[in-house]
Amino acid sequence: MYPFRYRTLNGANHKNGFTLLELVLSTGLAGLMMVAITTSFLQFNQHKLLSQTLLQMQAQSQLVVAQVLTDWSNICGAGVKSGTAATISLMRKYQGNCMQYDYGHNAQSHNLTRRRFGGRNSSFIARVESMDLYFGVDNDHDCRIDQWRRSYQASAVLNLHQVKVDLELMTASSGQLRSGGGDLWLWRQSGEFVIHPVSFIWRLPNVCS
Repeated sequence: MYPFRYRTLNGANHKNGFTLLELVLSTGLAGLMMVAITTSFLQFNQHKLLSQTLLQMQAQSQLVVAQVLTDWSNICGAGVKSGTAATISLMRKYQGNCMQYDYGHNAQSHNLTRRRFGGRNSSFIARVESMDLYFGVDNDHDCRIDQWRRSYQASAVLNLHQVKVDLELMTASSGQLRSGGGDLWLWRQSGEFVIHPVSFIWRLPNVCS
């Protein structure tokens, strides 16, 4: 007879299962992989939002500049009558007549307004945070700008050559971009809007021609 021998099952269990250390290491590795995937996804999403916002800002800036220059190009008579740092009054053609138009900024509704003489203010351009104007005048009639002023009044003494327009526009953007370190621009306290500047020069037609 052969004597009965006990056999341990430790080797079989190790081959068929996982130890606690292996489970901990596997879980940790899976967690690191998930963190890496999530980080990559967030970075991709941030980059996508940033690209979209930049394209919207560029398109909005081009459209606003084109709208202002087109509207002001139709001047007649005295041209620009007066102006301040935030308003401008000029003469424009309307149904065959030369009429006064007043332009300004409405801080409450965040838009530029336009009003024909005797009429009511109407929204001209939306999503404008601020408007700042500078008037380039010629004092000695030598066809050169001698001074940039914060206000202007038409007279025989001054010739107005150019108007510098500084605007702050509001572009809608996702709050995810802001929470991800959106220190590239200013943000409105209420709403998901990026505030960005755009500046351009309006050269009055037929000056020194």
